[in-house]
Amino acid sequence: NEKVEGLVRRIEEGTTGSVIAVNGETLSAEHVESLMQAVSLGWALKSNPRMVPVSKLYLGHNCIGDAAAAALAAHVKNAGGCGLVELRLHDNDIGDAGAAALASALQNNARLSVLVLGHNRIGELGAASLGLMLRFNSSITDLDVSGNALGDGGAQLLAECLPSNLVLRNLHLARNGLTASGVRALCQALEKGSAVCRVNLGGNRLEAAGGEAVAKMLEAGGAPKLTHLHLGATLLGDAGATSLARALRSNRALQALYLPGNGIGDEGGAALAASLGQNVTLAELHVDANRLSAKGVAAISAVFSSRPAISRPLPAAFSVALAMATHPRLGENSPLRDFPPSVLEKVAAKAATRLSSKLRVSGAAGEATTTS
Repeated sequence: NEKVEGLVRRIEEGTTGSVIAVNGETLSAEHVESLMQAVSLGWALKSNPRMVPVSKLYLGHNCIGDAAAAALAAHVKNAGGCGLVELRLHDNDIGDAGAAALASALQNNARLSVLVLGHNRIGELGAASLGLMLRFNSSITDLDVSGNALGDGGAQLLAECLPSNLVLRNLHLARNGLTASGVRALCQALEKGSAVCRVNLGGNRLEAAGGEAVAKMLEAGGAPKLTHLHLGATLLGDAGATSLARALRSNRALQALYLPGNGIGDEGGAALAASLGQNVTLAELHVDANRLSAKGVAAISAVFSSRPAISRPLPAAFSVALAMATHPRLGENSPLRDFPPSVLEKVAAKAATRLSSKLRVSGAAGEATTTS
């Protein structure tokens, strides 16, 4: 593969930059081995000012398969040999064997933070391997296994390991053939304690029973760090929406709830509208592409727009930037230096507490309404 050979030369020369993307090729185990040897060499020579080690590797749509995944795994087994922080291997025909090789290699890796294995062939055995990885790994914050074949058994095996993990923040399990049984196991694991703040279960067959399982977790105060929940196209219907609405009355953690394409009609919409009047934390509600009539849309919009502004702390990065800009010495060349300190303080306070609310709904005729 001439493209891979040229890329290897550039990596060894330190001229590729820190991000490498190879998409739409057919990469054999030998190609991946050559690529990873060059990446590892770059990290071994990182003290050389000419070298720019590769930290993010995107290898989507390359027909890698299990053998090449195992070759890659050998190089990420410890962070000292390969300093990748992000690895994307979606759409690569990786099955349980490849997932197991990667999971085993990453158990003691303390650098990789993002692992994307979406749209492969990973099943229950692969899920068990990934779950074992989560028991020991201390760096992965984002795990995406959407579009695989975990099923309820795989979801349960993965979920059992979540209470032992203190760093995972984002978990994507969309389109994995889950039903209420698998979702119930996941919810029970999250209730036991987890650092996960974003979960994507879209495209699974939750139905009303799955919606009820999620609702029980939310209203019981389980998963107190869960702020974003994606349940699009999960066949919730009015019954599932009503269960979630009940949970929203008491939940004080969730900030965004995604419910598009769930066949929710005016009955479920009315329940959601009623719950919004008692919820003080939800900032985003997505109920587009459902069966809401214009009247149902108006009911939700009216309640949502009448709620008071929701407050959130200013992100740490912005707070630091503002502090530096207004510092007598560090902000010497800042465009803010000519503003009176009292004015800057008021602007900062306003920026730190104001957050717009978002509502996405669609009526029976397909019209869309957005409220900010």
